[in-house]
Amino acid sequence: MSDLVYVSGHKNPDSDSVCAAISYSYLLNKTGKYHAVPVRLGNVNRETEFILKSFHAQIPMLLKSVKQKVEDLDYDKVTVFSKDLTLKTAWSLMKAKGLKSAPVLDDHGKLLGLLSSTNILEGYMGEWDSDALKKAHTPVENVVDTLEAKALFLSKDLKYVNGTVHIVSMTTDGSRDYIKENDIAILGGDRKHAIRYLADTHVGMIILTGHFDIDEEDLAYCKEKNVSVISTPFNTFVASQQIVQAIPVEFAMQKGNLTVFTTDDTVESLKEVMSNTRYRSYPVVDMSGNVLGTISRFALIKGEKKKIIQVDHNERGQAVDGIEEAEILQVIDHHRIADFQTVGPVYYRAEPLGCTCTIIKKMFDEQEVEIPPEIAGIMLGAILSDTLIFKSPTCTPFDKKTAYRLAEIAGVDPVEFGMEMFKAGTSLVGKSVEEIFNQDYKSFNIGDCKIGVAQVNTMDIEGFAPYKAEMLAYMEKVCEDNNYDFDVLLLTDVINANSEVFVAGGKPHFVEKAFNVTLDDHEATLPGVISRKKQVVPALTEAING
Repeated sequence: MSDLVYVSGHKNPDSDSVCAAISYSYLLNKTGKYHAVPVRLGNVNRETEFILKSFHAQIPMLLKSVKQKVEDLDYDKVTVFSKDLTLKTAWSLMKAKGLKSAPVLDDHGKLLGLLSSTNILEGYMGEWDSDALKKAHTPVENVVDTLEAKALFLSKDLKYVNGTVHIVSMTTDGSRDYIKENDIAILGGDRKHAIRYLADTHVGMIILTGHFDIDEEDLAYCKEKNVSVISTPFNTFVASQQIVQAIPVEFAMQKGNLTVFTTDDTVESLKEVMSNTRYRSYPVVDMSGNVLGTISRFALIKGEKKKIIQVDHNERGQAVDGIEEAEILQVIDHHRIADFQTVGPVYYRAEPLGCTCTIIKKMFDEQEVEIPPEIAGIMLGAILSDTLIFKSPTCTPFDKKTAYRLAEIAGVDPVEFGMEMFKAGTSLVGKSVEEIFNQDYKSFNIGDCKIGVAQVNTMDIEGFAPYKAEMLAYMEKVCEDNNYDFDVLLLTDVINANSEVFVAGGKPHFVEKAFNVTLDDHEATLPGVISRKKQVVPALTEAING
């Protein structure tokens, strides 16, 4: 739907990223501004999971990309054709629905081919001959239906057309050289001798045109010879034209080498394929191969971009994949403004506060929307996480005041809840180095350098020792895979307010310069350093650019 808006935090989401998406979506929906859906760009960490479970909030849906996909376009949800459908019926349906082509299904409901008006026209103009019905293995019932005929006698042995179609217009003697057993004879007028002769030849079927009937003796003779007889209201000329439309669509359709799109294909790939092919339309299938319809070039023109609101980030490298193809409506953030740009104007709100949820609480108050306890609880959890229970240098008096107000609404003690939250979230037991490193990881472009900074809050830095060698090896691979100059892991002791830093990559000297330390086996202690945003990234920026 056109008013659907995704509210998204950053990749490797932390508690503020997830809780801000949920709480701001609630505010947007409550005020009726958008149909807002909170999303996450990765797995939630243990701390965030603890917050959400404490206040009975659902984990947001995972959004992998906002690239436009086929499923987002207004493609034709057409009625698909069975492979046994007659060309006459198919053509009537295509005209009624204004279609140039239609998918054809096999007996299992999967795509078998594509029938287009071009297929039919090319058949009429030269590919089909008097043996077309035989080649197409056309059921006799198709012939009866297509010619709107009355079945005077149908042999049980005649299931399919097995011969050539003829218009009998010459004398009986003249027909001997070309009418054979099992052929189909279109016969106009009262031609008693011709009927007897055709019966003696054991043709497969006699088609009487112009509502011509047959006397009982002749019909009995045909039955004796096991020759089917039908009568059509069409005259001989029209009957000879119409009978070819009894062919099943399977015979006329395009088979093999079909250009097919799934609903998960991106519009980018769609454009590339369409630019190299010249079909009028293309079949669309779901991920199970079930046919849903067809798509034409016109659908690309009508396609709408996905709409997104970013919370707790603005840097492109931290945003959802495909952000360049989306329409950014708003940004609510408390970080530095980096490589952010949009095509059109947006609502941008960035305040130097300790947490995005602090800003969102202000917006609730400004719009006079009451905050329910469960929303207040998750917003509180985000503030306690980002401010390290008010110990972080990023924490402002307003953050603390806001947290206590939210705690009152949620019915919890902020400090007690914060300690339980960190205890639940900072345990490293059972985690892989990949999980530890990526639970709160961000990349930055600073000067000519590309770096990564991961931060893990823990109450047990000493317990990290068994992970160190494996972690450094993993960090080196991250640098290689992403062309980073270096990456950093901060293990932050929330209680004692300091961090242990681990560095990998080719330029560790920038870390030594930034914090005036000497790395010992890739490691150093940073007393009083607990904020990535306010203490780490600015120091690294100065060291790199200085």
